Amino acid sequence: MAAAGVKVPFGELLRQGDIPTIKPPVVIKPASSDNSCGVTLVKNVADYDAALKTAFEHSDQVLVEEYIELGREVRCGILVKDGELVGLPLEEYLVNPHDHRIRNYEDKLKRTEDGDLSLTAKDGVKAWMLDPRDPVTKPVQEVAKRCHQALGCRHYSLFDFRIDPQGQPWFLEAGLYCSFSPKSVIASMAKASGISVNELLMIAIDETLINKAACRE
Repeated sequence: MAAAGVKVPFGELLRQGDIPTIKPPVVIKPASSDNSCGVTLVKNVADYDAALKTAFEHSDQVLVEEYIELGREVRCGILVKDGELVGLPLEEYLVNPHDHRIRNYEDKLKRTEDGDLSLTAKDGVKAWMLDPRDPVTKPVQEVAKRCHQALGCRHYSLFDFRIDPQGQPWFLEAGLYCSFSPKSVIASMAKASGISVNELLMIAIDETLINKAACRE
């Protein structure tokens, strides 16, 4: 990503017994977890040990990244259509620089009284679709296209970005999945741009067939 000109927080990958060298504030993440399980914002060196212990409960490798000051946090999907990269409408997350600087497990999942899990990101309160005219949309879409190309993605891709106070997007993670369920992220973004789930699936199928035909020639 960085080689493609994308801003990426400086980080280091740790194993049990390794000592972090990055000065706080940092974000500590398990390398193979999901939904912010084991993720901690460390503000002081004294808090490192507890945060690392929590992260290692979820993975045998832990990523320590410099904390990027918060302006906003968004997710961007890219769709390949007729061989061109198309930026889909952005989804914005509920965060703030005062008492909610990073998203946590409760921002993503909640358990009902019956014990079932539900996605809080679908309630329109923890996350919402941005108006395409929002000034952050175009620069984020352009950076997301670089990410798509850097990773060699096909058909679609999905990326999270932190927007710093100066309005610069920083790559946080790639979530390269799509269930083609009407409520899945890529499908929701496509719907916001006027593309139905059926059309989204057909676009992916068409791109696959075009690529196979090109490989035969």
